[in-house]
Amino acid sequence: MQRHQSIYPQLRSEHDGPQGISCELFVERLSSRREELALTATQIRHLAREADKNRDGYITDAEFGKLCIDHEAQASVMKKALYTVADVVITPKQRIEVHSYLNAFNCCPPPLFIVSVSILQVIIFLYYYYTTAHPHHKIYDYCAGCYVGNQLGPLMFVPKLREQVWRFVTYMFLHAGLLHLIGNLVMQLLVGIPLEVVHKIWRIGPLYLMAVIAGALLQYPLDPSVLLVGASAGVYALILAHLANVFINWAEMPFRWLRLLVIAVWLCFDIGGTVYRRFWENPCDKVSHAAHIAGGVTGFCFGVFILYNMVERTWERVVKWCCLGLYLLFLGVCIFFTIFRKPTDAPIWNNDCFATQ
Repeated sequence: MQRHQSIYPQLRSEHDGPQGISCELFVERLSSRREELALTATQIRHLAREADKNRDGYITDAEFGKLCIDHEAQASVMKKALYTVADVVITPKQRIEVHSYLNAFNCCPPPLFIVSVSILQVIIFLYYYYTTAHPHHKIYDYCAGCYVGNQLGPLMFVPKLREQVWRFVTYMFLHAGLLHLIGNLVMQLLVGIPLEVVHKIWRIGPLYLMAVIAGALLQYPLDPSVLLVGASAGVYALILAHLANVFINWAEMPFRWLRLLVIAVWLCFDIGGTVYRRFWENPCDKVSHAAHIAGGVTGFCFGVFILYNMVERTWERVVKWCCLGLYLLFLGVCIFFTIFRKPTDAPIWNNDCFATQ
């Protein structure tokens, strides 16, 4: 949208009067840049007709700017619907910025990362279950792939095998049962696909993988005896990245308060339930909360830095670099203790449980 608005000064020439560009010249000049703007001839004629609101045969800068935020001028039926819904809850002054956010929704490229990771997680879980499980093992709570032939599986994060660096990532493909897998997949797809549609694979992919790595890097120093499986660090990163997305695109974000409320309610229930299970119901909780924390820190701090900011303001630029600095400091501390803590060291708190996340 901003690309289309910025093109108007380039369409004008010194021979155009104060009344603007004539409709004929507008169509002619815009047609010469049709491929650059990804517009068809029909759309260009429609743009000219819609822009000339007062029907004087000329298109002014103001008329063209208004046209760029008019949902009727957009080619996508889905975008028309999004614009119409958003217009109900925003003021006219907010439309340019909100529509610029909605305009970023497109499926080119499609959300291949989240979908591919989810498919791989299902395939690996089913493969290990049907090749390693005994008849008495129940699919809903069997950690498929954790042990293969009475040996530690090749994908699980095992502290004493930390020199096998792939384990800092591959543990995300294993899950401690079908229920664990389904829970992660549902949140991963619901939150991850919309984020990847807007922010693309080159932002969401690194964010997700960094969260998984950070989960192991934080869990290991806290308790070197814990084995890790599961994708919850990545899932938490996606959820907190959605919060970061709302934060950095606050002015442009439609339904911003509703989004914030949903995230806040979910976090309250999840964190509240975690605290209750950890301190009252089951002090020896088997869930790796450290990996969840690392995923959340990655999702918000790294998310603020890496996610696409539709309209970047000066203060947002400062916050972005501050968040990156804090995140690098967090990673640096985790890496330092991961290097110097030994697998035989005692945990910071007593925990004899096998951890999943």
